[in-house]
Formats: sequence, C-alpha cells, structure tokens
Amino acid sequence: MLLALALWLPASASNHSVFEVKSAQTQLIGTVYFLNADFEINLPPHIIGAFEQGFDLPLVMEVEVFQHNKYWLDKEIVMIKQKYHIQYHTLLDTVSVLNLNAGSRHYYSSLKEALASLSVLVDFPMLDKNSLTAGKKYSARVRIGIDEAELPVPLKTSGLWDDRWNLVSDWMEWGVNP
Repeated sequence: MLLALALWLPASASNHSVFEVKSAQTQLIGTVYFLNADFEINLPPHIIGAFEQGFDLPLVMEVEVFQHNKYWLDKEIVMIKQKYHIQYHTLLDTVSVLNLNAGSRHYYSSLKEALASLSVLVDFPMLDKNSLTAGKKYSARVRIGIDEAELPVPLKTSGLWDDRWNLVSDWMEWGVNP
C-alpha cells in the first residue's frame, strides 16, 4: 500500500529541494540595480541519468520587478528570463554551460562544477533606476529551475500525473526602493 501511495504522489512534492533560492538582493550602482543571488541545485538521479545519456539540460532563471498598486493589479516593470543549456561533450569529456542570452560558453570538468558556477549570481544587471518612480512601492522576485519549454521531446512530461521534469524553485521576493 505504501509503495502504491509513493508512486501515486506527484514528484512535485519533493521538488522543493531540487532548486532553491537561498538569498537574493539588489544593489544600486550608479543608475543600475544589480542582482546578487545564491541558489542551491540538487538534481535528482533521473535528470542526471538523462544528462549522462546526452540530453541537454535547459535551465532558466526568472527575474521580475513590479510596482505595487493599492486598488488594482500590480504592474510589471521588468521580466527577465536568463536561459542556460548545460551540455555534456563525450569526446572532450567536458561539460559546458551555454548562456543563451549572451551567447557565451564556459567549460567545466564535471556537471558538479558547472552547477556550482550557476549557483552564485554576482552583479547581474537587472533594472535601470530611471524605470522606477520615487514614492512608489516596488518588489523584485527571482526563481530558478528547468526550462520545460526547452526540453527535448522525449523528456517532456507525458501527462498530468508525470511532472518529474517540471522542477522550479519557489519565488524569493524582496523590496526595491527607488
């Protein structure tokens, strides 16, 4: 009975520990707000197995800044999707991280090193100060996870009950003062 229950429970019940935003804050330098964040990434065995078999691992970091409105919906000021593809190169026995937004690629000797490089975000340009109005209340939030839209077809979820690849952290939110 317990085995049947364990198989029935959605994988999302355990997703909380796969991706986590440990800390996030913004820093105003000149007229630009920069994001600094720490993430924890603990990939489950089925993802590592697919990666080792040659499938790319698409990750996405999402950043949103919005203005709080008292009597209406919050207004989105900025929405950024920073996309990465982690790839294993068999002939070279290396792992690369391709930053799809910037077009840059960095090489690592292992998946663990590649994930460690993505676990710390330093001085990510997030927002121009001139986009904010003095006296208004603003918040920012960030999350990280697998970019399910970029998964190869064989790895996409096959039904409502199978969400083993739908892995994303909870949002971490903080205030931004203009």
